[in-house]
Amino acid sequence: METLTDHVIVCGVGSTGRYIIEELIAARVPVVAIDLDEGELNSITERHPEATFTPIAEDATDDDVLARAGISTARGIVAALANDKDNLYIVVATRTSGSTARIVARSGDVRHADKLRRAGADAVVTPTYIGSMRLLSEMLRPTIVRFLDDMLRDARVVRMDEVTLGPSSSLAGSRIDQIRERFGMNVLAFQRSGDAKWHYNPDPAHELVGGTILIVLGSVDQVAKLRAVA
Repeated sequence: METLTDHVIVCGVGSTGRYIIEELIAARVPVVAIDLDEGELNSITERHPEATFTPIAEDATDDDVLARAGISTARGIVAALANDKDNLYIVVATRTSGSTARIVARSGDVRHADKLRRAGADAVVTPTYIGSMRLLSEMLRPTIVRFLDDMLRDARVVRMDEVTLGPSSSLAGSRIDQIRERFGMNVLAFQRSGDAKWHYNPDPAHELVGGTILIVLGSVDQVAKLRAVA
């Protein structure tokens, strides 16, 4: 834990958290999971012996536990506990610690979402609302839903992901088609730094600049190679 950086801390490995952890592991993101359910933590460890996965069988609302989990060096915090008040505490504790990690919080009640955002959460997800939208999508656009589900289950682990080019990235000045040739992935869209507008299906000859956010479709290995030089 003392040397772990750029990891994601998942608070809660219940019905929501365990799926988040499985996907993070599939994407080869280092994970620290905090939960009082030691049995579930051990189960994840046994299923993924090669993963960079660190279980902590303690209370996620304890400041000392969060500190040991590395909130100061984490890239993200997922507050996925069953109780909204506990998730609110994690958001507040993370922000008051000075951490700049991205915080995504679960809200069981849509009425609590604004409180979590005001406390410092970067994004709030309400499973009941998301579930209702999924039901609607299954009714109106079933083929798209099936395509996205199949993509996530693909044995090659194909993912839609985002990569930001650093200000001094060696890829600055490269064209969109060169990204495809070099890394074997598709660039679906990009957004320039400081510009809220997305450019979809970009011109292959478009030259990239530092600070650009790329939305790409590729394997985990392809995305990792791109991110390493971005």
